[in-house]
Amino acid sequence: MFIPDLYPIKREDFDAVVRTLTECFYEDPLYCALIPSDSQRAEILPDVFDCDANEIAQYCDMYAESPAVNGLIMLEDPAEHKGIRKYLAERYFAYLTEQRLSEDDESGQVAENFRKGKDFLSSDWVKRLGENVIHIVYFAVRRAFHGKGIAHRLISPVLAHADEQGIRVALETHNAANLEIYRHYGFTLFDSFTGAFGLKEYCLLREPKNKKE
Repeated sequence: MFIPDLYPIKREDFDAVVRTLTECFYEDPLYCALIPSDSQRAEILPDVFDCDANEIAQYCDMYAESPAVNGLIMLEDPAEHKGIRKYLAERYFAYLTEQRLSEDDESGQVAENFRKGKDFLSSDWVKRLGENVIHIVYFAVRRAFHGKGIAHRLISPVLAHADEQGIRVALETHNAANLEIYRHYGFTLFDSFTGAFGLKEYCLLREPKNKKE
């Protein structure tokens, strides 16, 4: 999937990607549940997101607003048929993430929390939607750059592409405060579930505005 109005993230940008993800998800309800200690979260999240970024690069398209990567959006298009590559990447980086978690937390509690919260980390619900869907895996803007139009610049060309191609767009969030933002862009609640730690996942879906005949 090629989105011409966005900057395609390169391997040399990964330090900035990890910084942005760590900053944006530091207070996210999911990661607060997985890593309750503030100091541990600050230490461990960069390792988690380093693994995530390297995994996602195997089967997703990754874009930012600029090489500064103050905002980013990561997209998976099942129609691109990267199933085997995704399967191998998931297996390998799941092992690597658990290894890093064990190194960062000798008690093993954080690694156990990640195992308990695996349903929140898998996005398996997207499989129910079939292939005609783009999945937004990550969408984040650094807090210092909120209100500067970066989020709109990132998501608008993706939604325009989806509308042009007649493709649905899916994403999930664990933060109810985000729901109104996504409703503004045409997303509606497809499903939700409550799992480990009493967390609730909201699964959102946007239908294309101009479906292909």
